[in-house]
Amino acid sequence: MTAHLRLATVLGAALLIAACTGSAASPGAVTTATPDVSPAPAAATYWLRMTTWQAIAPLDQFAGQPLLVITGDGVAVSPGPVPAIYPGPLLPNLTGRSISAAGEASIVQGATDLGLLGGPTDFQGQANPLGAVTGRIELIVDGSRVVLTGNPDAHIECITTPCEPQPGTPEAFGELWHRLLDLPSWLGDELGPEAPYAAPAYALLVRPAQHTDPDLPQAPADWPLDQPISTFGGPVANGTARCGTVSGADAEVLRPALTAANQLTPWIQDPDTDAAFTLVVRALTPAEDACREVFAGG
Repeated sequence: MTAHLRLATVLGAALLIAACTGSAASPGAVTTATPDVSPAPAAATYWLRMTTWQAIAPLDQFAGQPLLVITGDGVAVSPGPVPAIYPGPLLPNLTGRSISAAGEASIVQGATDLGLLGGPTDFQGQANPLGAVTGRIELIVDGSRVVLTGNPDAHIECITTPCEPQPGTPEAFGELWHRLLDLPSWLGDELGPEAPYAAPAYALLVRPAQHTDPDLPQAPADWPLDQPISTFGGPVANGTARCGTVSGADAEVLRPALTAANQLTPWIQDPDTDAAFTLVVRALTPAEDACREVFAGG
């Protein structure tokens, strides 16, 4: 399994569409929103993607990893456990497991049986209150990308069995959401064993380091890339931060340093100056572009 996942990440790196790169233009460029149903790319680099959205500041949204991504070559990637310590690890912990074609077919069939395909794709029901979470499920069905949105917490109050939501309702969306969160219980042997997933790319949010807590002093880390950390990526959040994507060989170079750091680690490049920066890291699966998604709404 480990070899399979390693191959997946190498292939994913080659296919990664990184519009917001360390040396590219600003990720704040205007983009067109994804329609509810659109043609799938010729070589789909993810088959399913499950995310949440809230009406909160983009800087606060950036660290949120997708809850599930199934890559185009059949690896189900999800966040793994994180130590309950402060400051926590800087690098997100991802796990992956292979999923069979029959497992993917079961997901499509489940969505069909729940009445979520072939009709309306917005299952939010009543208007969500300010700050409520919206769930978003993107998947490829018959060569087209379908985007389903709804309340991930919608469910029915069961009085008698069978306890099944009415097809095509917000509760049906909530049922699919919770099935996807527990793939092993749903798909069983159609999933391979779990193993660490080495992301093919990382999105980095770079900000000037703030004054640290004297009770939690942190040793600085050396920025290992040739691209200066002070000019990495492009400006976002009214110029208060920079956001960019690192992939390929640079991701391989940066990964050990990210693994060794924590959320409060100050990063420096020139030891003769006082300039220091802090990082927020999103681990990316193929075709994800967190800078554009969070800061440009695309």
